[in-house]
Amino acid sequence: MISLNYYEPETQQWQPITFNQLPTQLPADARLWINLNDASVDEQQTILQHFAIAPTLAEDFGRQRHPPKLEAETHFTLLILRGYADVDFSEYSGSAQVNLLYSKQVLISRIYCHNASLLNQLKPQIKTTQSADIAEWIKHLILTVSASYLEKLINFEEEQSELEDGMLQRGTDEQMARIMRYRSVLRKINRNLAYQKDIFADAFYEEQNPLLRHFSATDVRDFYEKFERLHSMTDLYYDQLSDLVEGYISTTSHQINERMKVLTIVSTIFIPLTFIAGIYGMNFMYMPELQIANAYFIVLIFMALGGIAGLIWFKIRGWW
Repeated sequence: MISLNYYEPETQQWQPITFNQLPTQLPADARLWINLNDASVDEQQTILQHFAIAPTLAEDFGRQRHPPKLEAETHFTLLILRGYADVDFSEYSGSAQVNLLYSKQVLISRIYCHNASLLNQLKPQIKTTQSADIAEWIKHLILTVSASYLEKLINFEEEQSELEDGMLQRGTDEQMARIMRYRSVLRKINRNLAYQKDIFADAFYEEQNPLLRHFSATDVRDFYEKFERLHSMTDLYYDQLSDLVEGYISTTSHQINERMKVLTIVSTIFIPLTFIAGIYGMNFMYMPELQIANAYFIVLIFMALGGIAGLIWFKIRGWW
């Protein structure tokens, strides 16, 4: 089902209308928001054809999964953004994707979001008796998308500090599993933030950038700085988690080396003794040493001296 909200310049009020009531030519002061969240594919195509949206823009707008993107034609601009819809970084169910087609008077939106609270924040707020500037709505959506990351990143700082303290005291496999999950999620959102940062960074180098049609250079710089800061924070957290992983692996390797050193020392001492015991454990009838009355004690003393000599040698070499 298509949801249309129309601002009538004569009455100066917003009102819901049907597609059949849509004016063929919008008055200069009119505004229109078309919400396609609950629309079928056919209904969506009808709207896009009505406004003569270019096929390339229409195709990208209709996709549920698409990297953040900015593209423009003569009258309409396509902006695709991705917000973070999960509660924290312990899981990643998927991004909240915001697909927007907008001009000076018309906003066509389709939002894919499994978080009801965030979905509500991503809807333009209609004030019945007040005209809405489409650019202000787009600005609100961009800031909401950036805020969806910022809140989680700020909360994650404390979680990461606790993880770091736990790993320094005595790291566990469970903590390592949590760190690996966090790294996976941060890597995914880092890609989204990199795309979105680049969208706004390009506006500084392109005089005809589509963003500058509706926003001032100050606004675009503000958008860029927000996403650049978020991207830097995810880079920082990812690097810190990587350091914890490397530290845990180094500590574990050191512990294994210490255990292996003990086992090696024990093996080195007892292998010669086992060799001697093996020789005298052979069942031959004629063995010269068997006729010596004190042979048993002599062999034991020799074996004990060999073991002690080995320990002394390891101590001198600093291996023990």
